[in-house]
Amino acid sequence: MINFKLFLKKINKLLISINELIESFFNNIHNIIKRKKKDKLNLRNIDRRINIFLLTIVLSIISYFLIPTFYDKDRIKSHLEEKIYDKYNLNIKFEDELGYGLFPKPHFFSKKTKILYNKKDILFSDNSKIYISIKNYFSSDLKVKEVFFKNNEFNIDLDSFNFFKMLFNSNNKKHEIYFKDSKMFFKDKSNEVVFISKIEKLNFIKENETSDQLVKLIFKIFNLPFSVNIKNDQINDKIISKLNSKKIRLRVENEFYNDSNDIEGLLKGIIVNKEKSFNYKINENFLIFNSLDKKIKGQIDFKPFYLSTNFIFNQLNLKEIFSDESVFTDLIKSEILFNENLNANLNIYSKKIQGIDYLKNFNLKIFLEEGFIKVKDSSVSWNNAVLVNLNNIQLLSEDNELKFVGEIYFDFKDLTKFYSYYQVSRNFRKNIKRIKLDFVYNLTQEKMNFDNLKIDNKSNTKIDNYINDFIFQNQGYFNKVTFRNFVKKFFNVYDG
Repeated sequence: MINFKLFLKKINKLLISINELIESFFNNIHNIIKRKKKDKLNLRNIDRRINIFLLTIVLSIISYFLIPTFYDKDRIKSHLEEKIYDKYNLNIKFEDELGYGLFPKPHFFSKKTKILYNKKDILFSDNSKIYISIKNYFSSDLKVKEVFFKNNEFNIDLDSFNFFKMLFNSNNKKHEIYFKDSKMFFKDKSNEVVFISKIEKLNFIKENETSDQLVKLIFKIFNLPFSVNIKNDQINDKIISKLNSKKIRLRVENEFYNDSNDIEGLLKGIIVNKEKSFNYKINENFLIFNSLDKKIKGQIDFKPFYLSTNFIFNQLNLKEIFSDESVFTDLIKSEILFNENLNANLNIYSKKIQGIDYLKNFNLKIFLEEGFIKVKDSSVSWNNAVLVNLNNIQLLSEDNELKFVGEIYFDFKDLTKFYSYYQVSRNFRKNIKRIKLDFVYNLTQEKMNFDNLKIDNKSNTKIDNYINDFIFQNQGYFNKVTFRNFVKKFFNVYDG
């Protein structure tokens, strides 16, 4: 039989034990929470000390960087001008008070700055920044790290153009000079603007005293974009340059030795995917160049500017020259050839014309004069029977269309050969010497209009009516068949 009292006694002990265990558990939790609160309070005190320490460091750094704001403005201005001249050979003048900025790195800035060269103001800048070294702030003996000019206006002539050459050659120290968003006004002796060039960037960089001097240039002239990279190879004492223009598919690479006043070198260029190599010589007065294959030669005079060039071809592709994707068309659309200050004489000779078997000995003389493109004293021989003279012809660019407007003279040397080719009936073969006419040829639409036709200096009403009817019916379009029929019927109509 179970002892009931003993059982209750054991149960009571067990309950007391469980109760103590539970009480101990909650006591431990309470101690842990209490300890946590104490630790958190200690951490807060530590965090507060760290924050105070970090704040002190930050304020000290900012205070150090702000020391230049307490410099004497006039003194620091003259100090920086001297430092820039010593390091970059730049005669710079700050024309307003200097400001100071921390970001992206410590610098002084000016909203009105100019650069002088040979006692002339050649640059005005609306935004110049002088980045300085973070050392020696307490001594105010600041070191210039790089200079930056933005929104600039260059005023350059032939004499002051040497400013860029000076920047490129005269400095052997580590330096960085940046010009961004500039306009260059190139002027003649009478201070008239010859052309304006937009310069997106012009950088002069020398990473250390032993490295090569580098120039990186991106610019537009007459709406044509170019990029130029130049390196002064100090070890080999030569200058290497690369010029690119994707718009006219031009790439030029050049090397020359910089050991005399006259510069001579070999220039390699890719024009419309065709490589050409030129020997050239340049000095302060002129540039002479000759292609290695003897087909291109010319001279550019600088004072005053004038280009004279001769081109010699075995065969000329007129369709390729006047196509929408040609370099010539790109130049016309860019309006570079219509610049009033561009003067040139281009002489082109070709033995043959591609696709036109009977045209030979093509002589074309192009003159660029005061914004006009003219053709004078030019000729081409047709089948050794007719000499076609081109005179007083002008190239016009109107409403995105190219037009030739001028006079053509047909001087007949062998009438028998001419009449036979066009199958003119013997009854209509007249003994004529010259035909003259005025014409307008639309290159874009490939349409021809002509009038004021004279045969041996005489007008003919029947011929005038025939021409007007023909142009009206054919809308100015010509091909080999229509032209042959036109010539044949022309002499049938002409009654002498």
